[in-house]
Amino acid sequence: MAKKKSFDILTEKTAKLESLNKDANDAVDLVNRTISRLSSINQETQDTIDEIDSYCANLMEVKNKLSKNKVHNAAIISNFSKLLNVADDECESTI
Repeated sequence: MAKKKSFDILTEKTAKLESLNKDANDAVDLVNRTISRLSSINQETQDTIDEIDSYCANLMEVKNKLSKNKVHNAAIISNFSKLLNVADDECESTI
């Protein structure tokens, strides 16, 4: 009878070990899937950041070109204004 009791305990503990190993493997699998998903989320986040950075760079390029054109146009306006003032002065002096 002692042999049967020790066999039952051995069977019970072996089953418990298998159950704990399965639980541990499931937990490790869950952690690995979580890490994989978080890595995927981080990659998507970085892709979005890269898109925003690219968009910002393009906006800055357009802004710089607009600013350069504005300065250029202001210089032309100034030159034409001076030309008109000279032309007005010449017209008044010939009258």
